[in-house]
Amino acid sequence: MQPKKMYVKNKYQYIGILSNTIRFKENELWGINDLDGNEILPLQFNEVFRLSFGLKLIAAREGSFWKIYNENGEEISSEKYDSLFPFYGMFGITKIKKGNKYGLLNKRGRKIIPISYQKIERFGSGLILHNFDSSIEFVDRKSLMHIPEISSDIYLDQIKEPAKSILQNRIPKKSKSY
Repeated sequence: MQPKKMYVKNKYQYIGILSNTIRFKENELWGINDLDGNEILPLQFNEVFRLSFGLKLIAAREGSFWKIYNENGEEISSEKYDSLFPFYGMFGITKIKKGNKYGLLNKRGRKIIPISYQKIERFGSGLILHNFDSSIEFVDRKSLMHIPEISSDIYLDQIKEPAKSILQNRIPKKSKSY
């Protein structure tokens, strides 16, 4: 008996598995499902990728704007960005761009440096912030650790129970402003 020849039409242009999700592309649009096939983000985006491995944030571009979603596919804010540039390895920091200005988000998607700089770039173990008046500011790794939205996130994430609950009372509470 001769085996039958079978032809399978590929439904997707791309399929990739990353951090308990499946990123897929069909008809030039992207979406994300979990490993059980449940939809996280529908197949409607021009681009999608994981923004922060630790917190599983997802960056998705629809049209010319980027938005950030949590691991359940819910927007974490209504803010839209022209561009996103993750600085992997630097506490989950992401450089954001709106118009001709740059700022920074922490690993939770909250602004830690306002969108008011002409340029932000990595330099050694820190960042250089270029102002529009041609002056520059340098933020070293130690200073980055003292930004409250970063230091308490990292500090508490690295501490085991029960010391974590004791130390939480010593760290100043963050305001709800984003």
